Amino acid sequence: MVVRRTVPRNVAGRWWRGVPHYGQWAVGGEDLDDVKNFERAGDARLVAYVDGSYSHELQKYAFGCVLFLPDGRVIEKYGSGDNPDSLAIRNVAGEMIGAMFAVKWALVNGFGHVEVRHDYTGIAHWALGTWKAKTPLTQKYAQAMGEWMGRIRVTFTKVAAHSHDTYNDTADALAKSALTQGAGVPPIRREV
Repeated sequence: MVVRRTVPRNVAGRWWRGVPHYGQWAVGGEDLDDVKNFERAGDARLVAYVDGSYSHELQKYAFGCVLFLPDGRVIEKYGSGDNPDSLAIRNVAGEMIGAMFAVKWALVNGFGHVEVRHDYTGIAHWALGTWKAKTPLTQKYAQAMGEWMGRIRVTFTKVAAHSHDTYNDTADALAKSALTQGAGVPPIRREV
């Protein structure tokens, strides 16, 4: 089951300084042709699949992100971190960083709308304020997303994890590879 939520552009929140990383999310449920042809339907948005991963042995968390541009190009990004406070929430840290990375990437690259597809429901709920952000990290995440959602339209689509969704699986694989290959969060540059 796919659940879509639209975030109002005027969501309050003024904070992101001090957040150690940016992040993104993962979700799916569409055929590649549906994803690549979304512009033909008149919706020039960025679609971002995100996922997070964690390794107790390596003491790292990571994210993977698959970005679908309106012109049909696909960009894959990943990163990792080892902040001790973030390690306590395991793969959720990667999920949050992935979602933040996707939204920040969309802003830097001039998009007016980003659809974040994720498999961990907290990503949407903390950003929308439907769940109370109780920890310092989830509070920082909610505040950062709130600020950015005042500047860009953000929608969330929830898809079941490990359900053989091609792009969710790709984001998951990127997150897993980032545990050993990632060296922090990649810089966000204008690419379009």
